[in-house]
Amino acid sequence: MQWFRTRRIAATLAIASIAPLVAGCGDDSGVDPALDLVGTWNATVLMVDGVDLIGEGMTLSFTFSADGEYSYNVTGDLLDFCDAGPDCTDGGDFTATISRFTLDPGLEPVVLNYSVTGNTLTVTGTVDGTVLAWTFQAA
Repeated sequence: MQWFRTRRIAATLAIASIAPLVAGCGDDSGVDPALDLVGTWNATVLMVDGVDLIGEGMTLSFTFSADGEYSYNVTGDLLDFCDAGPDCTDGGDFTATISRFTLDPGLEPVVLNYSVTGNTLTVTGTVDGTVLAWTFQAA
């Protein structure tokens, strides 16, 4: 059960990092918003149950590729992302709309809401009953 929760949270974080790029794609041009997500995003705040895990020493970054895949890198894991040890890399597939993000790590997909101001992405949502609030900066 913990493994599934871990993967859902990981997927959620990946969704969060997609948002800044999607914000620039608010028109109805027919362009796939996911194409605007390509790049690397670094977490600056990861609030989980009222605790900022970045402030506690964890690092997290997401990279999104033009082929619809994402990967994330964690060091000093405080969220049980990593199955064996404090550091890991993993990923999956992603899709995006202008207002919501979906990550599919190969398990149950996760969808979150977001807002973007400049190069700052704020993502909020609930995963497995845990309230999450995250901030990412474009790398």
